[in-house]
Amino acid sequence: MATNNNFTVTGFVAMDANVVKNNNGSAFARFPLSIRTTKKDKDGNEKKISALQNIEVGTKADSPKLDLLKKGTLVKIEGFFEVNQYVGKDEKEHQTIVWKATAIEKIEKKETQEA
Repeated sequence: MATNNNFTVTGFVAMDANVVKNNNGSAFARFPLSIRTTKKDKDGNEKKISALQNIEVGTKADSPKLDLLKKGTLVKIEGFFEVNQYVGKDEKEHQTIVWKATAIEKIEKKETQEA
């Protein structure tokens, strides 16, 4: 894994993780993470904006890690970006970037934070 290919992000789990089992017995969980930032407009007023980013993590169907991946949980995620190549319905090759988590840590919410 290249060092310029890593990420660390903090956000709220936007929806309970969906566990997908592969034919080889492995499994992974996918979930959207709400990432929020504060921007200033031209008048200097602060505005909070957020966007959803899909995250994927290797897991077992009964992993305690899945308890962290419930809607509304504030988490810190570390991982790397992976290029995924597939053939679409149009029978052409396509590439996407997958955010692969390698570590997930629950963060306790502060009184002033909202889900």
